[in-house]
Amino acid sequence: MFVITDGMSKPGSGQLAECFVKGVLAAYPKHMDQGGDINGHGEVEQMLGSALAELHTTLFADQTGTTCYLIGFAARGKLTLAYEGDCSCGVVTPAGTIEWITPPHCKANWRRDRSHRELAQDPARHWVTRCLKANRAPDPDFVFHPLAVGERLVFVTDGFWAELTESQQSSLLAAPDSDYIAVEDDVTWIDVQL
Repeated sequence: MFVITDGMSKPGSGQLAECFVKGVLAAYPKHMDQGGDINGHGEVEQMLGSALAELHTTLFADQTGTTCYLIGFAARGKLTLAYEGDCSCGVVTPAGTIEWITPPHCKANWRRDRSHRELAQDPARHWVTRCLKANRAPDPDFVFHPLAVGERLVFVTDGFWAELTESQQSSLLAAPDSDYIAVEDDVTWIDVQL
């Protein structure tokens, strides 16, 4: 299981994002024990939906703020993604480019038909249309992707896919400790080779 979050500008969002990650990772073993052997996308979707609903009540008893999130669950050659907001998942090609598989939830992508590169150039990408917040129960989109042995995935915040050029993204994936041009937004990524 992989979890990435990006707190928004509302006060308390950074702490909410951190507590969300801890809550998802703590809930995972409990829901796995209750669910038995999870083999298909539907079972994972049900497990994640249930965990998010429980977590929402607990989180907002003590927290404020809003956050984007993406959860990836990889098992038995299948990847199930649950997300709200503009965190994204992509498949890294042998050439080092990224083929994005989760369309961001933002005003600039209301039809969900624009590429990440196109969205990066549109100021309306900053208006997130879905996220985790107190007054709305979690309602993630689910994306399903078959996994191949040796496949490489990247889970990122919008600072990675929108603020960095494709060349900078490839360079960071090739050499994570290398320097990159500082940008205003958070640039966080999880690089996974299966």
